[in-house]
Amino acid sequence: MKLSNPFKRKKPNVILILIDGAGREDSLNLVPYYNELKKESVFIKDLITYAPYSIGALNALFSGMNGNINGVEGYYKSYNFDKKHIFTLTQYLKEAGYYTALDFVIEDVIPSQGFDKIRTLGKDETKKVDLVKRHSEILTQLKNKEPFFLSLDYNQLALDIIPAVIKKYDDFSGEFFKNKEANFKRFVGWVDDSGKYVSAILQKLKDLGIYDNSIVVIFSDHGCSVGDKIGEKVYGSYLYDYTIKCWTYFIWNKLPKGVEIKNQLRHIDIMPTILDLLNIPVKEGYKPIQGKSFLPLIDGTEEERIAYSETGGLGGPTPSPEEHNVQSVRTSKWKLIYNKTNKKKELYNLEEDKEEKNNLAGKGIEIEEELWNKMQKIEEEHKRINEQYRQTD
Repeated sequence: MKLSNPFKRKKPNVILILIDGAGREDSLNLVPYYNELKKESVFIKDLITYAPYSIGALNALFSGMNGNINGVEGYYKSYNFDKKHIFTLTQYLKEAGYYTALDFVIEDVIPSQGFDKIRTLGKDETKKVDLVKRHSEILTQLKNKEPFFLSLDYNQLALDIIPAVIKKYDDFSGEFFKNKEANFKRFVGWVDDSGKYVSAILQKLKDLGIYDNSIVVIFSDHGCSVGDKIGEKVYGSYLYDYTIKCWTYFIWNKLPKGVEIKNQLRHIDIMPTILDLLNIPVKEGYKPIQGKSFLPLIDGTEEERIAYSETGGLGGPTPSPEEHNVQSVRTSKWKLIYNKTNKKKELYNLEEDKEEKNNLAGKGIEIEEELWNKMQKIEEEHKRINEQYRQTD
């Protein structure tokens, strides 16, 4: 898709709205507001995360590359982001003349370089803050700083999970895993609450008169278990679709409305899509962006994009918070998962087995070897890029 004279008047604002932990398309489809929002946006229903937890997912999004390359390849690795060799989305926008701001629940989750202003909630505020009020006030302040880039975090769903699940159960609690239906119903309620927040923020943009000249990206960073697989009470231990398959809405008056992209995309594709919308060229001399703009998919077709994911759980059967030990490659039809700790492979036909219950690994299916070779090539590419930039130091 090509945009003709997109900035005839002035540069659009760019607003990212993270709905933390709200993946699960099965819950999204039960919330009327989110279904209505599809009519006003370009909607991607199969957005695959690099890592099913916020730190890994968001560092991948802001760098346009997997954690093996950006350095954040573990729960405790946010400090390891390769600032020297990566030019982030925020830095691109700041260099293009944007005022850049972030409001997040805690520090050091998203790469900080390039931000003019970083706000955090503080540990004593996380359960009592009115996010609609807080974020509306921030938008009002930024109206005088157009064009601006603002990244917002709706963290209430993640906070609701803490007392209801994280502090109440462990990864093998029978009581939790036997009540999937009730768990799911509660989760849908939390997603519905997030829809009310999104509705209020979009209305605030309209009230301020900046909605039409803003690129608004509403997205989830990962999903969450509702008792799907024993060994994972929330997220981060496994790489099944209920945590790695997410969604996003792109809204801008220069984009078509009511378009649903059914191709599989990745979080690493969001950054290059925004740069494409703004006609910002990629800089040379930095680690290469792995993602690709999805604009060609709006009115055309292309070869399928393989999604690579990793994780290393804080808990579960094979915890590995310092370094990812579970990896997967996913097409629109197949997924291969490999656990480096127990050497277990899992192969699923996602069209016929959406809940990933029938492991076909080791049964002589040709696609298993193809995906295994693809996984090895991706690892080799990560090592090659990292070594290339180490030699430049």
